[in-house]
Amino acid sequence: MGVFVTLFGVAFGLTLLYLGMRAVMDIGGACASGNTPFVPTRPCPGGVVGLMLAGIWGGILFAGLYAWQSFKHGVPSAVGLLWPALFLSLGWNFLEYGLDPPGDGGLAWGWLVSAVVFGLMGGLPLLVALPAAGRAFRGTSPPVAPLAGLGAFRSVAPAIRLARRAAAARTGEGGLVPALERLDALHRSGALDDEEYEAAKDRLLREEPG
Repeated sequence: MGVFVTLFGVAFGLTLLYLGMRAVMDIGGACASGNTPFVPTRPCPGGVVGLMLAGIWGGILFAGLYAWQSFKHGVPSAVGLLWPALFLSLGWNFLEYGLDPPGDGGLAWGWLVSAVVFGLMGGLPLLVALPAAGRAFRGTSPPVAPLAGLGAFRSVAPAIRLARRAAAARTGEGGLVPALERLDALHRSGALDDEEYEAAKDRLLREEPG
């Protein structure tokens, strides 16, 4: 649960940053809040500054917690993919808005250059991180915590086998219990004396596996 909750926090922070960036790029790519008479920018969309700050710092915090939870529980981790996820998602924003910027202008070359830079910053690490993450996820099975270790299994297994054998004996026609019942009936009827009964019973018990 800790691994999934912290990973969700990372994704949520990245989503806030991604959408906040798009909101700012929709109005030209720059904004400012408060009294800024000498800065030629538009007011920021409502709440976008707080959301982007929450996305940045919340994403960093949850990324650290996710790495800790993954290491603590010994599960495969996608920490190496977080850096490419950040830069490739923001680079996509630069690429999309660079090709189709707000207004009636042509290509926004500044944003296109940023798209290339962000693409390299995310794509090159991805070429290294993705194969490593794939090997980790393929080569690691989910952790299984035994109830009491291998020693407990060794002591429980014979009991399980004995219980299965007893159940088969109770229900099977040729099991030990029906055979003993037949011997007892012969003994009570007088067909077998005490010595013959005990010898036959001992023979049945010796022949029973285990």
